[in-house]
Amino acid sequence: MQIKNMSYIIALAEAGTLSAAGKQLGISQPTLSVFLSNLEQELGIDLFLRDKKKLIPTPAGRIYLEAARRILSTQEQTLQSIRQLTTAPPIEIRIGVTPLRGSEVASKIFARFSARYPNIRLRLQEGYMQELRNMVQNGMASCSLGTCFDTESADFDYITLFREEVIVAVPAFHPLAHRPKNTSMEFPQVSPEELSDSPFILMSPGSSIRTISDYIFHQAGFSPTVVFESGNNLVIRNMVRNGSGIGFQPRSTALMDDPDIAYLSLAPRYYLNLCVVTKKGTVLSESERYFIYLMIQNDFHVPYYIPDFNEAARNIWDEFHTEGGSL
Repeated sequence: MQIKNMSYIIALAEAGTLSAAGKQLGISQPTLSVFLSNLEQELGIDLFLRDKKKLIPTPAGRIYLEAARRILSTQEQTLQSIRQLTTAPPIEIRIGVTPLRGSEVASKIFARFSARYPNIRLRLQEGYMQELRNMVQNGMASCSLGTCFDTESADFDYITLFREEVIVAVPAFHPLAHRPKNTSMEFPQVSPEELSDSPFILMSPGSSIRTISDYIFHQAGFSPTVVFESGNNLVIRNMVRNGSGIGFQPRSTALMDDPDIAYLSLAPRYYLNLCVVTKKGTVLSESERYFIYLMIQNDFHVPYYIPDFNEAARNIWDEFHTEGGSL
């Protein structure tokens, strides 16, 4: 069984006709016909039934095909192993992500990134926002995907991609839970001042949600009663569900079918920036920029993300997007 013979037989089985297989292999139909006849004569058995010019593998043909595919697969694995001995070790890029973003990257982006850069190892390092900034500052990550409220910083550059609304989660029995909403709004609206008598469950200091929460309280002119703090949005949502208090949440965490929680928009509305954080003055590599491009593509499909691209984000989009149009 020669390698060439095996690739010919596989092409015949997949294409179904001599002419289609010939086009696929780049050889003439008569040449392929002679090859098949000679091989069947050599084996002493037909490998294909000829049914109205359609080639159908016989039982012997199926055995030959299975063996051919196994041998070609083994050949390819062997060649890859040899190439790895003669090529440079893979480059590693480290990117900080929140636990939620990390799962999204692994499931939706990793395969496409690896297909373009097979020799670059993508290492995702999870943490919450303060930890992600520390990773970037200390050189443990080249950049971090996260959220921010204020993009002015002496230590970091921000590539802003989208905005996400900050909403209020309240228990279903809360007096504000049954407020009627304007038909053009997703949620009923409430002013921050109307929340001043409710106990709050807040994100821990250092998180973007906590920064914007403290800003809202300052603008509304009251100090909240804080009954609990956590670095995990899931903990806050569960405590709201159990009636321990109310809390600010990103729109993406809202469970619309949860009967024990109601959601409200603030008036005026407040937003978090979804962004990429880099150390001040950092120039990202092509592979790192392509990773950000994939994130932009993925997030375009999220209905509650509002595009809000700065110049750095638009430049990355224009660099890789070939299907028309700037941001």
